[in-house]
Amino acid sequence: MRTFRKIQKIAFTIGIIYGLWLGINVNATDNDATAAFVIVSLSLVIMLSMFIPEKSGKSNG
Repeated sequence: MRTFRKIQKIAFTIGIIYGLWLGINVNATDNDATAAFVIVSLSLVIMLSMFIPEKSGKSNG
């Protein structure tokens, strides 16, 4: 599970950096701005998924 969390952190970092770079680019077209918004949004979903507690397979009943 630690490897999965590390992959999530790397994907979040790369997604935010690339999305912001693409959106802030001076020569960005409307399609580039839309793609940047989608990339940043998906990166935020990845970040939020890191804060969801892991469920254990054990039950109390």
